[in-house]
Amino acid sequence: MLAATGGCRGEDIYFDCEYQESEFRAEVARTSELLVPIPQGEPYPVAIKFSEAGVNTLLEGVVGQDVPFTGELPFVWYTGPGTLKFEATSAPVIELESLEGCPTCVQYSFDFSCVMYGLDDEPQGAGVGSVKFRIPMELEPKGETSTVLVADYSRLRVQELYLNAFGLETEEHPALVEALGLFMEEKIRESYGATELLTLDSWEIGEGDVRLLARKLLVFPEQDTMVLAMQSNLALPPGGGLEIDGEMPMGVPMVVDFDIALFESMVDRLMDEGEIPRIYDEDGVPDEDGNYGVTLEHIVGAPGGQEFMTTQFKVWRFADGYCGYALATMDLDVDLVEGEGVVLTAGEVAVLGGQGAGAVAAQESQLVEDNQDVVSTFRDGVAGNLGTTINYDALAIEGSSIVFTTLAKDVEVDHLETWIDFFLVEPSDSDP
Repeated sequence: MLAATGGCRGEDIYFDCEYQESEFRAEVARTSELLVPIPQGEPYPVAIKFSEAGVNTLLEGVVGQDVPFTGELPFVWYTGPGTLKFEATSAPVIELESLEGCPTCVQYSFDFSCVMYGLDDEPQGAGVGSVKFRIPMELEPKGETSTVLVADYSRLRVQELYLNAFGLETEEHPALVEALGLFMEEKIRESYGATELLTLDSWEIGEGDVRLLARKLLVFPEQDTMVLAMQSNLALPPGGGLEIDGEMPMGVPMVVDFDIALFESMVDRLMDEGEIPRIYDEDGVPDEDGNYGVTLEHIVGAPGGQEFMTTQFKVWRFADGYCGYALATMDLDVDLVEGEGVVLTAGEVAVLGGQGAGAVAAQESQLVEDNQDVVSTFRDGVAGNLGTTINYDALAIEGSSIVFTTLAKDVEVDHLETWIDFFLVEPSDSDP
């Protein structure tokens, strides 16, 4: 596959096949094992952001169908003891507010109607009101491959309550209305506990051992953003990790933000598993006993907001007497295809330098030219697997399907964002 292109081998150690194979094996050995246990804290390689509108869309699939408010309470008024029956008259509005003592609470509000019944079950009066609750949101593990976003109604608190009914107005009887709010809290806590709102499954990549799990819930009330910080059992390269904030593009309900450093770890892992072949025979066929290899150097985003990433890798030869490596670079165009989401397209390979046979090849690109099967297999594996990684959509709401549409993508030097719209579809009666 590799022909001598000029010069003589001499005694240069860089041409020595045993030396180059040992260097190749040493680079392969530096790829990290999967982390056990999966880290809990920073640095986070992935973040899923929801705008306030996005949170409303997600939660209405559960909360909107079953507002935890309808009920009845014992109540004493001037007309005597009786029962106050109330029910919501509007869908809840979810708000991401700065709530003292509960940084991951969400606040939702709605209107309600109420009727006062006497001991004879005859109506004694009616009225209307409005209420604001705060509900703690938490992340809970679900097995080893999923995380659930939970609303804990057992710790619900009434933030504000307004009532205008049967002569009772909040402004005139604040203590009584406050007491009524406490009764409401107790009633809801008796009837509702932790409610699962959203399930986040892990990646399905390679042999299935790689995990991506939600580890921390963050609320940025000033930007009206809720963020799920995701952690992986892939070790990040030194300096890796996102700077997580609440910034989101206007009008976009969901953003998935990837640290590009994670892509390096992902490709290395897939090469360890053989999903992307690392070693080849002289015909370019994947073969663990072969004489040619590929190692990844790094992946970075293009500067200045250009829509591509650049990979740098080495193509090795470590047998048959004329050995070395070529250091090569290849761009990955980041495109948006309707119905497919983000698609990566690999560009041409350029040789930057090398050692031994690769140093000779760097001048004439001979090593890469003579190993097109190796390069093509590596190129296709990187583009295809990273495309699957970027199009993460492992979110689920019980009783509904989520349909995702990728609106745009944004590539920076150290991270890549996808901007996503989505809507919920309830299954029909005929669905299994």
